[in-house]
Amino acid sequence: MRISTYWFLLLGVPLLYPPSSSGLKIVFRYTSDGISSDRVEYCDQDRRRMEYRGWTGGGKRLLGLPLDVRYTPRLASITRPDLGQAFDLNLDSGEYEVAPYPPKPLSKAEGEARGLKPLQFVSDKPTLRVETTTVDTGERKEFFGHTARHVITTVKQIPLEGSESDAQEIVRDGWYDDVDTSISCGWKRPSGKPGHYFVTAGNAPIEKREFVDKGEPEGGFAFQQKITTKEAITLSDGTKKDWTYVNEMRVIQLVEGPLDPGLFTVPTGFRQVKQIDSAWLPSQWSEWSVAWDRFKASVARLFR
Repeated sequence: MRISTYWFLLLGVPLLYPPSSSGLKIVFRYTSDGISSDRVEYCDQDRRRMEYRGWTGGGKRLLGLPLDVRYTPRLASITRPDLGQAFDLNLDSGEYEVAPYPPKPLSKAEGEARGLKPLQFVSDKPTLRVETTTVDTGERKEFFGHTARHVITTVKQIPLEGSESDAQEIVRDGWYDDVDTSISCGWKRPSGKPGHYFVTAGNAPIEKREFVDKGEPEGGFAFQQKITTKEAITLSDGTKKDWTYVNEMRVIQLVEGPLDPGLFTVPTGFRQVKQIDSAWLPSQWSEWSVAWDRFKASVARLFR
């Protein structure tokens, strides 16, 4: 499947965090294909820790195969702006890697050495239209002492002349907090007019997009979201297959209070390595499973 199927989902990832001078713990629960996984985040002033465990096998549903779900090791990431460092940990193997924070951008020479090239478009004219409609329903609900609004965002990907992409619709139904939830160690929403972004892979030419926005974009903290993706996929034999995928997220715990400083340090006895193992990839896994798992891992790194 084309990577474009997933870039819209990134818009639903909760990137902002409620402020707390005494520390904050948030537990997110994600559910798809009937399988649930949790992510725990700890924030204290300018430090952050995230614990999670990924899984692979969900992509097989597209091929009509059993899910064959397999989980990655228990992983964690620690962000320490005060130290200028970020740590990725494999909690099962007792290993960790360290990198500068904020990440240093690659130089032109480093990018070329890794095979990165400037974006190339298949046409000078847009071949894809992305229409986003945002509607505040007017409903309000309490989540952990915060009043959230009910907002439904519909994103339609419409192929134009010269496009090789499939039509797609994604509906993001969520509840969002009104207040500014940014903190020093979290992602800061840029000021000014909202922008657009997407994820691509490889150096092949990509389709140029034009964006049409209707309604005020929602940029608050998501307490709950249900993302429904509908697409008619073109198979290798040229036939179309209708596909619907539902991904849900909800905050199941939000606690304010003092945090153990040890949460933001590498445990004693952990061994530093160049790169931790972040996935189990047995040889009997299908090529699809491997690609799916690597894609999810790369997305996780984008937001760490």
